[in-house]
Amino acid sequence: MIVWIWLLFLAGMVLIIAEFLLPGGVLGGIGAIMLIVSTVAGVRAYPEAAMLIIVGELLGAFLCVLAGLFLLTKTKAGKAIALEKVQLAEEGYVNMPSETSLVGSHGTVFTALRPAGTIMVDGRRIDAVSDGVFLDEGARVRIIEVNGNRVLVEADEDPPEAEPGTGRAQ
Repeated sequence: MIVWIWLLFLAGMVLIIAEFLLPGGVLGGIGAIMLIVSTVAGVRAYPEAAMLIIVGELLGAFLCVLAGLFLLTKTKAGKAIALEKVQLAEEGYVNMPSETSLVGSHGTVFTALRPAGTIMVDGRRIDAVSDGVFLDEGARVRIIEVNGNRVLVEADEDPPEAEPGTGRAQ
């Protein structure tokens, strides 16, 4: 009897792994049924080891799924569903263009930056993030980095004289 229980268990595991290589649900379904049957047969034959049998079967099924996922990444079909190309900003893959001309501009905190909020630069409202410091409304800031729609600012304690209408230092 123990031989049949082990054969059902091993065959079920092989079929679950095969499901990842030949998808369709049939092999995995038959493999799962074989694991359930081997569990029931093992518990009926050895009731004193029921918990050990159930934990062993669940662990075996989990390891089969992990092995199947690992094997899937090595197959031609697995490589077809995975993106291998890196999307670089230099090649035009950006979610939002960076307005790098803002770097170095000075502005005023419109809504408190705790650490995110809104600043005013040249009459424009811009969502910004402080460099970790909470800044109250009305504080002077300088834009130090622009990356996509993320504008990083720092407190500007002593701003230089700005060119009229630009918000930029001379």
